[in-house]
Amino acid sequence: MLSGTFSCINNKDQTQSRTMETPKEYYYTYYSYEEWGKGYFGSRKCYCLPEEDVKYFGSFCDKNFKPTQKIILKSDYATREEAYADEIILQEHYKVVENPHFANRSYQTTTKFCLSREQAIENGRKVGKITGKKCYELGLGIFSLTKEERKIASLKGASIGGRRNVELGTGIFSMTEEERKIASSKGGKLGGKNGGEKVKELGIGIHALTTEQRSKNGKKIGQKHKENGTGVCGIPTEQRKRMGKKSGQQHYENGTGLFAMTAEQKSEKNKKAGKTTSSQKWKCTVTGYISTPAGLSNYQRAKGIDTSKRIRIA
Repeated sequence: MLSGTFSCINNKDQTQSRTMETPKEYYYTYYSYEEWGKGYFGSRKCYCLPEEDVKYFGSFCDKNFKPTQKIILKSDYATREEAYADEIILQEHYKVVENPHFANRSYQTTTKFCLSREQAIENGRKVGKITGKKCYELGLGIFSLTKEERKIASLKGASIGGRRNVELGTGIFSMTEEERKIASSKGGKLGGKNGGEKVKELGIGIHALTTEQRSKNGKKIGQKHKENGTGVCGIPTEQRKRMGKKSGQQHYENGTGLFAMTAEQKSEKNKKAGKTTSSQKWKCTVTGYISTPAGLSNYQRAKGIDTSKRIRIA
């Protein structure tokens, strides 16, 4: 009886001993950061719960990096290699070495096993969503800034990033001048088309104005260009003629604009334009003579009067 009791106690002691000798290992990925500064992505093996591993902020070499906060991104990895894999995805997705926001000086490059490209991309998306949601909920990173502070940070980041791209010959600076022109042209057309359709769909911008308001704005802008000699008014007559011919030739070759219309559509459009023009009445501000737009132009030219000296009365 006593022997059995002692045996039970001994087994328990042995179990406790083994537990102390081989504590449970935990693996997790994290993002440590300065409250108003840089951040750092890494992975970690610890022998306590990841949320209790509060004194560890990363194995970074940047002596100026002083992180005070840490977010546990994921902590249910079965192996160290799995944590390494997500660390690699995070670092590559955010380009941590090139990006001045991060304190990482090098990339984690090995996991001792490989993931498919599709799986790596999917894991990166998942981790990115978790990180973004966590930062949003806690009001961290960019979400801790006011709208004005975000604008300033964005401008600073763009400036630093631009200089970095120039130095490394990356981004747009890795392209030839001809390649940049082609990319700019494609991007401008696509962005303009998509943006225009969205503005029209939402009824904002110019599409929020009535026809009368657009007409007034157009006249006001035209008058401003004429007074300042800007826009088309800043181009010599001969040059405007050449531009008009070139534009007309392009429309003809591409079958766009007027050349995209059938004969019936053009005829109908001309009839409507003729009716609209003939119904207008304009008055010469010099002599007071009233006529249609074309009639008043002929009259003013015959009298040597500037054809712009007129007002519409009907």
